[in-house]
Amino acid sequence: MIYIESHEDSEKRIDAMLREMVVEEGLVAFDENRELKTFTLQEMADYIGVGYKTLWDIEKSALNKFKKNMLELGIKNGK
Repeated sequence: MIYIESHEDSEKRIDAMLREMVVEEGLVAFDENRELKTFTLQEMADYIGVGYKTLWDIEKSALNKFKKNMLELGIKNGK
């Protein structure tokens, strides 16, 4: 049987893999007593097995949602 991953399942999988990447780097940096490494979009895309463009689209969408939420909070707080 072939399983077709839904968009929601795909987002959950990508989110979990990115969290794992960050946690692993944090643990290694702590163990080696060094600063955290920053990752490029290409490095993250390679790690989770998606294309650069896919990850760029995800980032763009997340930033737009964040901006929208921040604007709504500003309006709700009377700013």
